[in-house]
Amino acid sequence: MQSVERRDPGAVLSGALSLTVHVLLFAVLFFGIRWKTKQPDPVMAELWSALPPVEAPRVVPPKPPPVVEPKPEPKPEPRPEPKVEAKPQPKPDIALEEERKRKEERERKQKEEQELKQREELRAKEEKERKAREEAAEKKRQEEEKRRLEAENRERIQEQLNRELAAAPKTGTPTVTGDPRAMDEWRTRIIAKVRPNIVIPPGIVGNPEAVFDVQLLPTGEVLSAKARKSSGVKAYDDAVERAIYKSSPFPLPPQREVFQRDLRLTFRPLD
Repeated sequence: MQSVERRDPGAVLSGALSLTVHVLLFAVLFFGIRWKTKQPDPVMAELWSALPPVEAPRVVPPKPPPVVEPKPEPKPEPRPEPKVEAKPQPKPDIALEEERKRKEERERKQKEEQELKQREELRAKEEKERKAREEAAEKKRQEEEKRRLEAENRERIQEQLNRELAAAPKTGTPTVTGDPRAMDEWRTRIIAKVRPNIVIPPGIVGNPEAVFDVQLLPTGEVLSAKARKSSGVKAYDDAVERAIYKSSPFPLPPQREVFQRDLRLTFRPLD
């Protein structure tokens, strides 16, 4: 049996491609080598009689090791401050209106305070005037009461004196006898009681003398006091007369027979 040889149709194509590739590679190598081939450059050399000195290589000091700085401690983060919201600025017209209202309010309060102060001052003035009127009325009433009592006292004393005079004998004025020393002592006691009640007026020159005749009741009460001799200063005479009535009743003498109804008393400012 004859074997039938089968030809691969791709083998011819593969052989052709392989041949083409080899031809191209050979062409590239040939032209590449030819392009790179050129004449070498001439070399120049110098002849030295001795070698030049060779410098010692410089020694570079080693660099210091880097300083490691400590890491700073982390600072606490500050708390954020609360934000204050800015108030919106009022408009010019509104601001002027508010300022005008505040001014009016201040003026109104000042006016009210002034009125209140004036009312209080007026009330205090009226109260002071009312008290002054009441005091003046009370003083007048007391003076009238005093005058009325003095008038009643004088009437009573006059009635008693009239009864004593009616009962006295009609043969004349009796002569009273007694111890002169006791009489002087009694008169001295009377003057000592009257003198503190004398309000000496200012402007008296010297030591003028005022003499008074004083009429007494048996009880020592003053019935009357009349100036027998003026001191020349009416104000002093009046002061002595007031003091005599103010000192009533007079002290009685220790001896009953020394008592006299009519006394003559002498007063001087400097005594």
